[in-house]
Amino acid sequence: MGIRVLYLHEFRRTGGAERALLELADAIRQVGVEPLVALRRRDAAFTWLKSRGIRAVPLAVPRWRHGFSQPLLPLFLFRLQSRVAPGYIDLVHVNNYRSAPIGSFVARRFGVPCVCHVRELITPERIRRYRLSSPDALMAVAEAVRNDLIGGGISPDRITVVHSGIALHQAPPETETRRLRERLGISPHDPVLGIVAHILPHKGYDDLVQALALVREKFPDVKCLIVGRAPRQRYLQRLLQLAERLSVRDRLILLGFQEDVAPFLHAMDVFVLPSRTEGLPITILEVMAAGKPVVATKVGGIPEVVRDGQTGLLVPSMDPSRLAEALIQLLEAPALAKAMGQAGRTHVESHFSMEREARQTSLVYAQVLAACSSGSMRNPRPGER
Repeated sequence: MGIRVLYLHEFRRTGGAERALLELADAIRQVGVEPLVALRRRDAAFTWLKSRGIRAVPLAVPRWRHGFSQPLLPLFLFRLQSRVAPGYIDLVHVNNYRSAPIGSFVARRFGVPCVCHVRELITPERIRRYRLSSPDALMAVAEAVRNDLIGGGISPDRITVVHSGIALHQAPPETETRRLRERLGISPHDPVLGIVAHILPHKGYDDLVQALALVREKFPDVKCLIVGRAPRQRYLQRLLQLAERLSVRDRLILLGFQEDVAPFLHAMDVFVLPSRTEGLPITILEVMAAGKPVVATKVGGIPEVVRDGQTGLLVPSMDPSRLAEALIQLLEAPALAKAMGQAGRTHVESHFSMEREARQTSLVYAQVLAACSSGSMRNPRPGER
């Protein structure tokens, strides 16, 4: 029998971390891990798991709110134990650091170790608030994330870097991409930029709109696809007002959340991600796998994925002028953009496949279980209480 792992994540909406968990649960079965995922019964993710024969517990994971959450934990544990047989779980895997206290509580009650996935840059204050000294091991999606954890007081020997991976798919027929562009009101010769990210300030949308105004001076017919939810309507309205002032509102095509982003990635000529902070964004891997060049900021784990000058171009964050220059450079040189896109696809195939992530994750599980069996874990480190 393989390692039996309970995956916990507080699903409120589907984003990069949620998609990453679903893909991991699907792929990790191939390396001898038996996944069990706790999430809402009527969530689309629940249906996705069930359609692939992955066991899912219909139980919402409570949000961690410090002392306000603690009365909910015994009830959550009771409901979980009523659905999971005693001794069934070997390990708890928390998919996001915000659920680390919940995962550690569940793991202690089941008498098993806890592994926490850290998918974004994190401050020392949040390391303390979300009790990241509690899990037996932390999985960081990038070296930049690992460095933040160490800077926040976590011992390096408790952190393993496991780069995120994605499932690789074939490109859709060109006729489908052409029809999609036509449906969006894009002519065959219009340059198309695009971004896939929730419309939030830290994603750098203000910088993108300002850069778009500069790009339009060179390419009057440029369009920009925006795929993602707008959780903060006030921010969205401010962003659209900025676009109006800069005369690029008509260049923006807001598509909202899309369950399948692949068709939209293939409709783009250049992908742009002007984030001000990031861990290792899944969307960059997806767009590189789609064979498209990337223009992104030098933050977090992005430079660990995008090879500047080879698979895309990297620019400083919060610098619309440099962002515009990089976008113009690729739009002016379609052959260079195509070569970078092809190099990106090869790079993802070699280093960021879902199979690779699944293998490395299963090794972390095995190491944690072996260390707990020998008694070398569960001992608090100095300064980590």
